[in-house]
Amino acid sequence: MNHQAHKVAGVCAGTITATLLYSNDIHSGNTLIAIAPMILGGYIGGLLPDIDHPGSKMGRALYPIAYVVNKLFGHRGATHSLIALILTSILVLLPSFLLSGMPYFLYTHFAIGISVGFLSHLILDMSTKSGVPLLYPFIRKSYRIAKLTTGKHDMLVAVIAVMITATTIYLSI
Repeated sequence: MNHQAHKVAGVCAGTITATLLYSNDIHSGNTLIAIAPMILGGYIGGLLPDIDHPGSKMGRALYPIAYVVNKLFGHRGATHSLIALILTSILVLLPSFLLSGMPYFLYTHFAIGISVGFLSHLILDMSTKSGVPLLYPFIRKSYRIAKLTTGKHDMLVAVIAVMITATTIYLSI
């Protein structure tokens, strides 16, 4: 999928996660405070796996890192695996142990957003013909759940993500 579909899906993943975490208390101040960092994290996490492609939005933003990662693993290699998701989630959550109070609350929700955004990226790329090597480096086979075409089906995927998000929010209110 293209970066626009990944941005939409990442934001939707963050929104859905915040909604589900606070579905019993959807109208509280904590819910409203938690949503913003989780959505921002989802946005970033939705783009993060493409750090392995120097021409991607994330790759251009962090070009030196993207160049090295691409040379080591290629596109849709190590950064598109479950190990990358787990390691990223752990690394991004570690700073939260140095925080307390509101900074802890905000950063933890941001970190959760990155993780669910990253997961949304893997799911979207799994829906393409190329798939992703989920079990890399142990098994390099690419796994897919559909055969959509990047550039052709991106809008459809974005609309579905928004519809799922809207339905989740509606059912939680």
